[in-house]
Amino acid sequence: MAFARAAALVPALAGGPAPSVLYGITAVHLEGNQVTEVMMGMIAPDLEHWDLRPAATRLVEVVDRLVEGDTVVALFPTERGTLRMGPQVKVDVLPEGTESLAAAEERPGLRLSDLPRY
Repeated sequence: MAFARAAALVPALAGGPAPSVLYGITAVHLEGNQVTEVMMGMIAPDLEHWDLRPAATRLVEVVDRLVEGDTVVALFPTERGTLRMGPQVKVDVLPEGTESLAAAEERPGLRLSDLPRY
């Protein structure tokens, strides 16, 4: 698994020291407009490989990681077969009061709904 080491890595984590635990989301499972599950793994501190490879992870587990203060980012596939770090992920409360996930910065092509689906 190769991560794209581009200048885009630094802004995603700017504003402080590197997080002690960094998770990456590579794919999402949606029911309607709600994220119900993701493929999430733990990224090594050197940003070069997975400490824990992505596995199906329930929404509540991702929310728990965020509440614990861990950093979760979206990882988008590139044409070269690598992953490019996107925005951080946050909890999103839908109008009906249910929790989902969303990118902290919504930009075209870098939303969670733009990730591969499974």
